[in-house]
Amino acid sequence: MHPYIMATRVKEAVGSVERILLPRLNGIDGELKSINARIDSVNTRIDSVNSRIDEMDKRNAVQFDGIRTEIRGLSEKVDLVRDVERLKVEVAELKRRR
Repeated sequence: MHPYIMATRVKEAVGSVERILLPRLNGIDGELKSINARIDSVNTRIDSVNSRIDEMDKRNAVQFDGIRTEIRGLSEKVDLVRDVERLKVEVAELKRRR
């Protein structure tokens, strides 16, 4: 077979393959762009949720600090009540000894 004829047939085959594959490749390209758009949308929603979680963490931290302060205050009051009760017992003991 003559090289010119062979080259022509190869070019024709390449052209046929391109005509068959090009629409499919364009379709795949469009699908990939659509998938990327959906991924971007999901990432945006994830970022939004993460921001809300961060805000909740900050609010919870403030609330827990308040609770800790209240617990410390109550603990001090309990210690004071114990001290008063102990003093009452000691006073009663001293009164009995007289």
